[in-house]
Amino acid sequence: YGIFLKVMKTLFNILLLSLICFPVYSQENNFRSKVRKPFTEFFTNSSTCDTDTTQHIAIGSRLYSITFVEKSDVSTSYLVGATLTANIRNKISFVLHHDYLGGNHNSLIEEFKDSLNVTPFFGDSKKRFQFNLKYKLNKFIVTDIGKGRHFIGNGYRSLLLSDNQTPYPFLKLTTEFGRVKYYNLYTTFLNPNQSDFGRKKHSTIHFLDFAVTDNIHFGVFESILWQSKSEEVNKGFEFAYLNPIIFYRPVEFSKHSSKGNALMGANFNATFHTTVIYGQAMLDDLNISRQKDSNEDNYEEGFFQNKFGFQIGIKTKYKGVDLLAEYNQVQPYTYGHRTILQNYSHMNQALAHPLGANFKEMVLMANYKKDKWMYSIKVTTAKVGLDSLDTHYGQNIFESDYEASTGGQYSYGNFNGQGFLTQLNTMYAEISYDYKGFDIFGSLFYKTKKSDLVDQTSLFYSLGLRTFPFSTFTDY
Repeated sequence: YGIFLKVMKTLFNILLLSLICFPVYSQENNFRSKVRKPFTEFFTNSSTCDTDTTQHIAIGSRLYSITFVEKSDVSTSYLVGATLTANIRNKISFVLHHDYLGGNHNSLIEEFKDSLNVTPFFGDSKKRFQFNLKYKLNKFIVTDIGKGRHFIGNGYRSLLLSDNQTPYPFLKLTTEFGRVKYYNLYTTFLNPNQSDFGRKKHSTIHFLDFAVTDNIHFGVFESILWQSKSEEVNKGFEFAYLNPIIFYRPVEFSKHSSKGNALMGANFNATFHTTVIYGQAMLDDLNISRQKDSNEDNYEEGFFQNKFGFQIGIKTKYKGVDLLAEYNQVQPYTYGHRTILQNYSHMNQALAHPLGANFKEMVLMANYKKDKWMYSIKVTTAKVGLDSLDTHYGQNIFESDYEASTGGQYSYGNFNGQGFLTQLNTMYAEISYDYKGFDIFGSLFYKTKKSDLVDQTSLFYSLGLRTFPFSTFTDY
């Protein structure tokens, strides 16, 4: 424990010298621009890229440092950065973050880097630049331009658009009238292993949220993603996709990108006193014509192009304790594409659920705050159908659908968990104390991964300081 005390003393001195207090803002929203979700946000829906209505300009520092102990190995990771926030006449707001990630990472992060050639949330660099410039055009329309991430939904995971990736450039338009909020998101994603054609891909995303009542919301989602350049044609950003109207799949068929990757989905939430019931449904491909063969003797269900996922969850408060229970399921080959470069990803990281596809998952969370103390626990358990060497059973979204090990482009008989069924469990428990604007926290993280091919167990004890929420553990 001597090394813990030494690290804590050093960080404490640095923090007292460098810390400048800066505001944290929140706003209810189903489509949130994100810096990173704090543990408590899954209960409050706060958004760290939204600002309040007071005019201000503020500069602050960002600090996160954690020391891990795994068996006899001790390592320390740290993040240092600066932030700038401004609000001018309640029409223009600006948030900027610049971070540097250093130190020796734990074995889970190193394993992630070795397999995907990127660091979670930072990509292939140790530096990260995020910003959001928001301008209120009028009482109906707000524009956001920047580099960051977004999250659609009300739970811990999102099957539509999540924030588990490296920041990306974006333009977002938010239109609000009556009970309707409508979002247009235009983005550019990257395939980092490609040097020229296939490296850049564009996407346009629509999300319409309708308040059926003050307590019940229903939303519809649409995403089109296409390769910017190929060996045959340089499409770039097709301007027909600037069309702000939702459900324009016919437009997609009329362009060079007619073989792009299209997703559709729905989101809902209902609030009853202190309880929120929420869920999502996502549809990647649906080939109804294959059902025509159902009268044949050799007909088999489970065609690989019928790809979908769904989520159901509940959040509530009981005797001061915030509770969350969530179930997620995604079928094989979902989010992938026959053209590898058009999968639903950015910088080798999934844009929706970090497990990719071919899984069933349960998430349980509890959070309790008393005075300056916070007690948190999170448990995840999942059954995932993984691949072995030279196989593709539908979990890996970075493989072509046509390489399906169950029959290529004529693949039938697919089911959730096919391949090498793997049990993946994680548990994260944390105690933190808020001291003059920063948290002192201690945590325990436990992870197991077991199948016929692998048997791994990891256990980490950690101690750290932070002025903003950040995570160095992968619960997937």
